Amino acid sequence: MGILPYEVIMMLNKEEFKMPVLDCNVTSCIHNANERCCKGNILIEGAEAKDSNATCCASYYEREEDSYRNQYESPDTKLQVDCEAHHCRFNSDNECHAEHIGIAGTNATCCDETRCASFQCTCGCR
Repeated sequence: MGILPYEVIMMLNKEEFKMPVLDCNVTSCIHNANERCCKGNILIEGAEAKDSNATCCASYYEREEDSYRNQYESPDTKLQVDCEAHHCRFNSDNECHAEHIGIAGTNATCCDETRCASFQCTCGCR
């Protein structure tokens, strides 16, 4: 068997791992366009989180008045979500495997004011 082209390898990888559908209401983020993310991949932090308030989107970057959106990338509903929230039921090998993920933080001015609204703890805590 010959070497597979890069595009075929990427298609095979996408079949193995379906990326989550992502909605983001953090409109103060430079990567946000119409409540969708233009970054392509994000990182959720919260290694010891027991609830969603202890998580955050580490990829958040505040849009300032004189800043502009990335004009070369368009928002996508599905993207790679790397996850450090080890107690989340959707985390497998530091990747989010939820079918749908929501990032919340309507009035955020820093990443600590964002959260993964889809976080579900496996530790039995409430």
